[in-house]
Amino acid sequence: MTSQWDDEENGDLFDWAEMTAASRDAEQEAEAVRQLSSTHGPAVSAPMPGGEGSLIVQGPGAGTTVIASPDEVSGLSDVPYTLRTRDEALEPGTPLMIVHRPHQRGTTIPGLLGNLFVATNGAVGLGAAVALPSATAQSHKEWLDSCKAASVRIADPHGYLLDSDLLRVKPISDRSLRYMPYLGQAPFDVNEVLQAQRDAGANLLLSPGRALDSSDVQRTLDTVFAEADEALSNLAANERMALNLTMSEQWLSRPALREALFDQLLDQEQFAVWYVRVQWPSGLRALHQPLSRDLLLGYKRLSQLAEDEDRVLLLPQTGLTGWLQLAFGSSGFGAGPFGAGQAFKEHSQGGGGGQEPVARYFEPTLLHSVEKTVHDAMSRHDDYVACDCPYCPALLASNTAVWNHELARLHHLYSMGKLAGLGTLTGRSLSSAVRRTVRAATAAAGSQPLAGISSPQHLPVWDQLL
Repeated sequence: MTSQWDDEENGDLFDWAEMTAASRDAEQEAEAVRQLSSTHGPAVSAPMPGGEGSLIVQGPGAGTTVIASPDEVSGLSDVPYTLRTRDEALEPGTPLMIVHRPHQRGTTIPGLLGNLFVATNGAVGLGAAVALPSATAQSHKEWLDSCKAASVRIADPHGYLLDSDLLRVKPISDRSLRYMPYLGQAPFDVNEVLQAQRDAGANLLLSPGRALDSSDVQRTLDTVFAEADEALSNLAANERMALNLTMSEQWLSRPALREALFDQLLDQEQFAVWYVRVQWPSGLRALHQPLSRDLLLGYKRLSQLAEDEDRVLLLPQTGLTGWLQLAFGSSGFGAGPFGAGQAFKEHSQGGGGGQEPVARYFEPTLLHSVEKTVHDAMSRHDDYVACDCPYCPALLASNTAVWNHELARLHHLYSMGKLAGLGTLTGRSLSSAVRRTVRAATAAAGSQPLAGISSPQHLPVWDQLL
């Protein structure tokens, strides 16, 4: 087993190892964590769309068991809302949270998605995404099929891996080429890229997603959009596709590049869904947000454009920065339990493999993960608001001698899902709820002696942007 498995700083976790005894042990550990966290509260089910039975979304078996009706299981109650279809989850104005498949312990995610469905009263659309070059199509399909609460299922082709001259990405391995042979071709066979996604169980297909070249602006835009047009023309009647764009941060932070991109988006009305990935600098610490005002302003302008044009904008691998864009008109963001799901960063040689992960706890009131010692100090205040997620009872148990990083990651994702549902949960518009939450977090941070990695340095920048 590689030391990368505990490296939250590494943003390019491809080329997963085959299922060794060590990785089976990790999955067994994840199953134990899943069972521990899913026993919180009574079992609750939700009707599947189209009358296809019910899914247990909370309590024992959350996210993993489809049944004919709640009456068939003793003590099982039913919620009054139905899981969304793909198209319902992709309606403009519906917040969507995409959870990226982790490089290990993926069996915890189906239950997490079910718990989020209940926590947000079904108001947040849920998605699951895999990186095609990281495993076999069968492995991806089994995982996506297990994420039954995910209305949107994405198998990302990661076509930008061929563009190491434009982005800092990890070299394509021989194993990734065996998994996805299309990566050995340039230009792509677009039909092969689409079929690989179908084979992996995706229900929202993506165009290949080659990186944009800032040195040859119009040519690169024309090429990427032409590939997307070809993909669109090869869809079956019931299929949907998103325009898949990958770029360096300069495309959003530099006005000339940004305007060229926006002009092209405005000219291409055939794409109803935009799936936009922007690479962040490698020096950004794990779970920290970018501080560049120009980059954040670019995200804001892109989100506003999507809202003005009634487009669905999805921002994979953006974590809290993607969540912030919901206030400006984007529709969804992607996150994951490890650093690679929270940020698409430049690949750096060496990384931090083998280092002991820092004990962190995500504080929703700060919109930031703080060191456990800081959380312990904060929680002793009389006005501290304790988390009610299904993971914290076990995570914060007084007899826990060793910090359970897996439960902490699940708590983090659960909290982000609830943040996406703030509009429904507070009775306000989502943009208003996000603004109020950021300003409250800024005030809360100002009253705490926070320093180092526990300091939410992004909040002042966000506050100015709002």
